Amino acid sequence: MLPLFSEYADLDAVRQACDRCMRCTLSASRNKVVFGAGDPHARLMLIGQGPSLTDDRTGLPYSGPAGEFLDTALAQAGLSRDSVWLTNLHKCVATKPAGESGRAEQRPPKADEIAACDHWLEQELFWIKPAVIVAIGGPAAQVLLGKDFQLTEQRGVILPGPHGIPTLATYQPTYLKRLSQWDRPTAVQGWRDLVADLRRAHAHAVQA
Repeated sequence: MLPLFSEYADLDAVRQACDRCMRCTLSASRNKVVFGAGDPHARLMLIGQGPSLTDDRTGLPYSGPAGEFLDTALAQAGLSRDSVWLTNLHKCVATKPAGESGRAEQRPPKADEIAACDHWLEQELFWIKPAVIVAIGGPAAQVLLGKDFQLTEQRGVILPGPHGIPTLATYQPTYLKRLSQWDRPTAVQGWRDLVADLRRAHAHAVQA
């Protein structure tokens, strides 16, 4: 169960504290903390792995190309980012040293970087109190549902997630975009599955 009390007065106080976070080394390289956004009373919470380089500039989750694909999928499912709470496992973009291009490159987060942000995700769960969680992509799903979770086998299945909250994992929209470049039929079916998963999660949240 979620804790009965929070050390913060409200969700905005959590956001302000998160903006000052120095819990891991990503704080030294970030431009902006990317806290969750959307409806603070949402029944449905979408959780991705982490911010993109675009998100690092805007301070908003899924604000780049991935966000455009996600917005389209949400719309086809009868939802919008204003009707859900959209966040990530960790709030600062993970980058590696600039290469020959002179620009920072994104990398997968390390386990300790994700763990450092557990506190903020717990606070989001406490204040939002979602009825259903959607894990966006396999990496997020393995953190939320366990390292043995397999997206190819368990996508779209509602399972007990953090604090027993019903959790469903689905495809990352940008993965489907990349897949479409060499296997369009599979990508098209994956897109249909993504929209169906969002509809299923929303229906379950409404009924819960």
